[in-house]
Amino acid sequence: MKRILMALLAVMFMIPAAHAVTKAEDIATTIMLRGHACPGRTVSNISEREDGSGNKTIRATCPNGARYQINVSANGRVTVRRLN
Repeated sequence: MKRILMALLAVMFMIPAAHAVTKAEDIATTIMLRGHACPGRTVSNISEREDGSGNKTIRATCPNGARYQINVSANGRVTVRRLN
């Protein structure tokens, strides 16, 4: 029994930790999933604002210089549009 426990512990510590997704990666993925070009895995110059109704506006710049605005409605609908 002790050998099985030791083997399980050894395997557990050999498994790499899960990679936490950053906000910049999440935004870049959202842009790409909506069919827009955003090479690389992250964005920069992130700005966010939320109105009184719970609608959120996020603006970010991709590594290729393209700027996008992501609108998230209070009920969860996501739209993406290029700013330049």
